[in-house]
Amino acid sequence: MPGTHTGNKQTQARIFHLLLAEQSLTRQEIAETLHLSMPTALQNITELLQRGLLEECGVIQSTGGRKAKKICVRAQAGKTIGIDIALHHIELVVTNLKGTVLCQKQLSMVFRDEPSWYQQLREQLMQFLAENQQDSAQILGGGISFPGIVDEAAGQISRSHVLSLQNVSLDWFKKYIPFPVVVANDANCAAFAEQSPTRCDYVYLSLNESVGGAIVKNGQLYLGDTCQAGEIGHMLLIPGGKQCYCGKYGCADAYVSPNALTTWGQTVGDFFVELQSGSQRAQTAWNEYLDHLAVLITNLHMLFNAHIILGGAVGGYMEPYLPQLLKIAENYDHFVREIDYIDVCRVKTCACAAGAAKLALQKYYMRLFA
Repeated sequence: MPGTHTGNKQTQARIFHLLLAEQSLTRQEIAETLHLSMPTALQNITELLQRGLLEECGVIQSTGGRKAKKICVRAQAGKTIGIDIALHHIELVVTNLKGTVLCQKQLSMVFRDEPSWYQQLREQLMQFLAENQQDSAQILGGGISFPGIVDEAAGQISRSHVLSLQNVSLDWFKKYIPFPVVVANDANCAAFAEQSPTRCDYVYLSLNESVGGAIVKNGQLYLGDTCQAGEIGHMLLIPGGKQCYCGKYGCADAYVSPNALTTWGQTVGDFFVELQSGSQRAQTAWNEYLDHLAVLITNLHMLFNAHIILGGAVGGYMEPYLPQLLKIAENYDHFVREIDYIDVCRVKTCACAAGAAKLALQKYYMRLFA
């Protein structure tokens, strides 16, 4: 970015993140909110403007005198990409500097741990950027969402049951993606996509092809001692119950993944069409599903005492059925007067890819103000 670096980087980081949260403020409002003197605020805001990270974006109403100009983050100053890798498909997104998704795409692409597959991933990514007229020179970095345990410190994917991988180096991705890359667990990425200034402590329950989860505390992902925190899908729900793909019997994944609703070969969307048509078969399956989900959610709330966000393929359809789920949850939680801690995800499509792009943005911010 252009410009000198005479200001205080920590102060500039505070100003930048404040504007990410508040959208736009006057210089006076920035100084008052961050308890900065006006000379300090003006010096650092001016430098951020010179570096192209902020811009003036309108004025406030005034009863007289000179109108104060508003300052906001210059969204077009840079972009990040997000890539979600699943067993049978990939999803791609591009976001601007504010994290807003500009374009997205899903395409069929069965995963193979082979050089030709990674090369194909690169080609599809570059084609996606070209199709959407996204200048690769503006890409600041990329995030990759992956269904497995990712240990970035060790530089490897420790294990992925879904993709039958173990101890695979992240260098394969970094070699073929022509941008700085961060790789993270898919549920962690989807959880990060839900973060906002008013949503900093929550548990994200990903009701996807494989059930996963993530714990967010003070806006940061909690990974645990071995990067395995949030493996909600493999918590035991029914001892001795259905067999999970991991080999155990009775895992939550066997009861609350979309597979529990699509036993007749239809898609998740098809199931909800059938449910809305009044099908008794679908209603019976849905009632059983909600009962298992309510047990899992109330157990999670007992443990974390935080809001539970429902995401993934099923979470995107949950809004109309939330009252029914809340009513069932009352049977399993007698420690609160009202079940008010279950939320439906805000990001309903390409959540993992969008969250991965947001993680890449966070890494960029850290480099920017280091």
